[in-house]
Formats: sequence, C-alpha cells, structure tokens
Amino acid sequence: MKIVIAVDSFKESLSSMQVARAIEAGFQTVYPDATYVKIPVADGGEGTVQALVDATKGKIVNVKVKNPLGKEVTSYYGILGDQKTAVIEMATACGLDLLKEDEKNPLECSTLGFGQLILNALDKGITSFILGLGGSATNDAGIGMLQALGVKFLNEEKKEIGFGAKYIQDIKHIDTSKLDSRLLDIKFKVACDVSNILCGEKGATYVFGPQKGLLTNQLEELDTHIKNFAHLCEQTFERKTQIIKGCGAAGGLGFGLITFLNASLLSGIDIVLNRVNLDQALEGADLLITGEGKMDAQTINGKVPVGVARRAKKKNLKVIAICGAVEKGYEEVYDHGIDAVFDTVQKVDTLQNVLLNANDSVKVSAQNIARILSLNISEH
Repeated sequence: MKIVIAVDSFKESLSSMQVARAIEAGFQTVYPDATYVKIPVADGGEGTVQALVDATKGKIVNVKVKNPLGKEVTSYYGILGDQKTAVIEMATACGLDLLKEDEKNPLECSTLGFGQLILNALDKGITSFILGLGGSATNDAGIGMLQALGVKFLNEEKKEIGFGAKYIQDIKHIDTSKLDSRLLDIKFKVACDVSNILCGEKGATYVFGPQKGLLTNQLEELDTHIKNFAHLCEQTFERKTQIIKGCGAAGGLGFGLITFLNASLLSGIDIVLNRVNLDQALEGADLLITGEGKMDAQTINGKVPVGVARRAKKKNLKVIAICGAVEKGYEEVYDHGIDAVFDTVQKVDTLQNVLLNANDSVKVSAQNIARILSLNISEH
C-alpha cells in the first residue's frame, strides 16, 4: 500500500512536516509495511517558506531588515534545494503580526523590509522567486519594496519622498535608473489568491485598509493618492496594470510587483503543488491524506486540503482530511474531492493545551482512522 500525506501546517503548533510525520506514525501502528510519501505543502500564505524548504531539502536564511515601521527586526526566507529559488513570505518582514495594536497604521508603514529580503537573496545568486503576500500591515502599493531595490520616487522638487504610505501623495517623478540590474533576468511568481484590483471600493485600501488600522475617513484620500500614483506609472511605463485582478493584494504590493518587476500572479496552492511535484508523488498511490489546522467554509477557496484533493481525484484516489478543528461550513469540502474529515481533539481542553499536545493528538487520530480502514467492513 502506498499512502501519500500532503498536509498544511497547524498554525501555532506544528509545521507541515511535523503534521505529516505524526500522521505517518499513527498509520504505521496499523500498516507497518505500507510505503509513506510525506509532502509538506502550503497555500502561499503562512508556512509556505518552511513547507517548501522541507519538501526540497533547502535551508532557512535569517536576515536583519526593517519592519513595517522602520525598526530593525530579524526576518527570514528560504532557499530551496535547487539553490536557485528563494521563497519569501512578505509577512515575515511587513506583517500585521509584527505590530502592537496601537502601532497599526498603514500610513506610517512601508514594504521596505520585503525589498531588503529580495535584495539579500539576489546577493546569494538567486535567479527565481516565489513570493507570498498574505498578512500584510502595509498599504503602500509596493513603494517601500521598490525603494529598497533602487527605484527613486521623487517629489515636485526632485527630492526623494519619505518613509510610509503617507508620502505617496508627494510622488511626481519616478526614476528607475538605479533599479538593481540583476532584476532584469529574474522570474517572480507571486502566490496570490485574492482578486482585488488596486483602487476603488473593491480595491486594496477600501477592502483591506480597515483591518490594518485605517480609519473610515482616511480611505478615500489614500485611495485617491494611490490612484494618482498608478496613473503616473501608466504614463511612465505605458502599461495599464492597476486593473489586473490581484494587484490589490497586500496593500497594492501586487501592483508594484507587476508594474516594476513584471511578476506573475498565480494561485498560491498551484505554485506550491507544482514545486513539490505532487502529481508525480500520487502515481501508484492508494490513499491521500491531507489536512490543515482549521477546516471551515473558506477551505474550498484555494486552501491546501481542497487543492490537493482535486489533483488526487484526477487519479481516482480516496481522500481523507485530518484537521485540528472543524467549524461551520466545512461540509462543503465534500463537493470538492474530500471523502471524509476528522478532527484531532479528543477531549474538552484549553486552547493552550490543545496546541501543546497537537502532535500526540494527530498521531492518535491517524491511528484510529487507520484502524477503521483496516476493518474492511462489507455487507453480508
């Protein structure tokens, strides 16, 4: 029997590989002679760096960069096993979780640190990037990132603008003459599962700004300034990119990546599954086990369990999901390739204890599922 285990991380408790190992350990108590293929995966959001590093036998690189407010922090990115590809989660440098509640203010925040991560990877000879844009604290249309990479945004007096989105309104000229020349030959794949354009009521500022700290009376003004900046970019580069779906991701960072670095916006889960060669691993398999920390109605929207299940169904495989918790609406996954869902909570307990004992809980659940499968009940 060949069993493929392709799971997401369990937030705040286990990495993708740790979950996969726990599932394998549980199944081995019942099927010791089975062949197990463990594939850590992610959807382009949190956990993507670790999953791809584990899957490709790569390494983590720690770097000191500026956080959203310009304070020095230690961030990280991954270099994959091919030694040519870097995977970066922008949230590790510019994420909302890096700020205290009273520090959240996109007008004061910048994506500079994200650009510093890209720069560090270039210095290590990286020629291809996978970028995850989830969880941002910023709304600067990627200006900070581009400043780190050499672009100069100038005001009326031809002086460089300051730090943060509040200075977007001052941009009158764009100078790309100092943009790092190495970027001309670089491929950027951006994991992006939102369809928001840059501006307007369905754009970056109006949709995501409030959860990052923008006040209602600030939305229209910032949106207008970003729209003016986008028009300036169109005049400069003769490209209309602000209406591309997804360019509003991460406070318009998607726009900056497309417009200045010719990046491709792609489904996060597909980027990852193609990279870890899931389709090849599924050849000759008898069962796929997937899972995530919490399964709910959102799981069908580009999340790991449904992403891997759809590929498994193309090979007529049965799919079981093991999750830390299941919540309202999770049943929708049954229409998207998953055959059965199990949670790992065996008793009423505090969240702290649930997270602390996650490894054992996953193992026990996997063992119980394996026992059910071994019964091979048939009608008489």
